[in-house]
Amino acid sequence: MPNKTIKDDVVKWFPKKKYTCKRNKGEHEYGEPVITFPPRVRYIYKTERGVLDSHELQPEHKYIRTEINIGLEARCKHCGHKSIAYLSDKLI
Repeated sequence: MPNKTIKDDVVKWFPKKKYTCKRNKGEHEYGEPVITFPPRVRYIYKTERGVLDSHELQPEHKYIRTEINIGLEARCKHCGHKSIAYLSDKLI
């Protein structure tokens, strides 16, 4: 049985990047981001039973912090590849 050798012309080299844009020669060019999830404010309070996460003010409980969340979506101008970003941070 003869030894099999690999021919350089037959070997497929996969791209280094996971998502390549075929129409724009490998690089995605994203347009303006669109807000898919509207901004949401969450108030976090300490209660006798534990932690309360609410979207309304609760003055009868001890205030801990306030968080804001928003979701953005951007699409490639050439191929339509979608990129989603979810941003969350606490307000001071």
